[in-house]
Amino acid sequence: FSLSSQWGECAPGGHSVLQNPYRSTTFSSGRLQPSALQDFICDHSLTAGWYQFQLFNKRASMPTQCVEVNHCGTQAPVWLSLGAGESLPGPLEVRQLTACAAWQMFQSSVKDCCMFRIPVTVRNCGAFYVYLLQPTQSCMGYCTSEALPTTSPISDRPPAPSAPVIVSEATGSTVHLKCSFESSSSSSLGFVVAWSRLSSEGRKEELKQETTIHTSAFIELDGFNLRLGDKIYCSSSSFFLESPDVRSASVESLEFFAGIKIKPEESVVSEDGGWYELVVESTIPIPCPDGSFSSADPCILSLQLSTSSQVFFWSI
Repeated sequence: FSLSSQWGECAPGGHSVLQNPYRSTTFSSGRLQPSALQDFICDHSLTAGWYQFQLFNKRASMPTQCVEVNHCGTQAPVWLSLGAGESLPGPLEVRQLTACAAWQMFQSSVKDCCMFRIPVTVRNCGAFYVYLLQPTQSCMGYCTSEALPTTSPISDRPPAPSAPVIVSEATGSTVHLKCSFESSSSSSLGFVVAWSRLSSEGRKEELKQETTIHTSAFIELDGFNLRLGDKIYCSSSSFFLESPDVRSASVESLEFFAGIKIKPEESVVSEDGGWYELVVESTIPIPCPDGSFSSADPCILSLQLSTSSQVFFWSI
């Protein structure tokens, strides 16, 4: 007996799938950086219709308990509220229920689990639920509860990522540093990435920490928090999305110097009239006069080298 043959919304073509892992109730969207605002989930543009929730290709469902503000990849998470005497539909059943959007007023410590109400119809398709959803009133997001249990115990520590590598990238007139690493696991993992720099006293100062599901993270070379001449590091650790408190060991990158290097750093030059080669290398892109990193005109950086007796000038 096939439920999908009786109820069109249960058939594969009768509903759409929402499977963005940011929708998980365990994901803290408060840690999404301003540069990643495009990753925030806003269902005000969602097309009305039937939807099934999935997390990493595993069937999931809407949570039925209040979700903390700034979770599920949005600021106002939407969860399924079951009132007194209400329950999810049994097999073959369909029910009209109400979803609630949690919200916290600006500069207020009071949180409202049901600031906004949205009607939701739920169909039990036997092995999964489908939900008749409509666009939200503003930038809110429908939540997904934790994925079904996996065969491996989530209490085990997740595998650590590979050693991160830092490279510089230019976008417009802005330079970012990119911290990249690899994960050998096919499990549902998230990552914590931390940036630090070496202070003048030789201590590492943390600049930024973020949570992501991607195997890379960025930080801007803004001239204030991060400047030319800084020695920079990034570290990464992994965690199971189903158990975010259990983390792997943290793995740190090699030192990245942001600026201009001369190789070799020390050299003995004899006054014999011979030629000696010094390699001048910039670890970051050099902007052109118009502020971009690509120009029809030659991009020239003038350097000054000094010795105890003479001063030399040249351009590269």
